[in-house]
Amino acid sequence: MLGLNSKSFSFFATAIPAFTLLVQADCSIWNMKVDQKTMGWLPEGRIPVYNVSVRNTCDIRGGCALANVHMTCGDFNTSLPVDPDIFRYLSFNDCLLVGGRSIQMGSVASFLYAHSKPYPMTISSVTCFPRIPKIRLNSL
Repeated sequence: MLGLNSKSFSFFATAIPAFTLLVQADCSIWNMKVDQKTMGWLPEGRIPVYNVSVRNTCDIRGGCALANVHMTCGDFNTSLPVDPDIFRYLSFNDCLLVGGRSIQMGSVASFLYAHSKPYPMTISSVTCFPRIPKIRLNSL
C-alpha cells in the first residue's frame, strides 16, 4: 500500500481532514470590512460620488489572504467608470472584487463610483487562504 503501514495510513486518514477543517474555519466573510463614504459630486453637481474601501481584517495567527471576494451590489450602475480589474459587476447582486485575486491581511481594495444613491454593499462570499504552519514530518 504505497509504503505506508496501517498506523501511518490511519494518521493521514484522520488528521489531514481534521486539520483542513480547523484551518478553513479560522476566517470568513466577517474578516472583510466594507466602508462606503460620500466623497463629493460629479462636476455637473447632481450625482454624488462614493468611495468604497474593503479591508482584510483577518487576525488569525500567521495571517490569511482572502480571495474570490464577492459582494452584494444590487443592479450596480455608475456614471463614473470603474476599473473592472478592481470591481466588476457580474450579475444582479453579485460583483467581484480585484478580479478574484487575493487580498492580503491588512490590505485595502478601493474604488469610486457615482450614482444617485449608494448601493448597499456587503461581502457575500470569500475563499480563505490561511498561512499554514510548516509541519516537520520527522517529528511525528
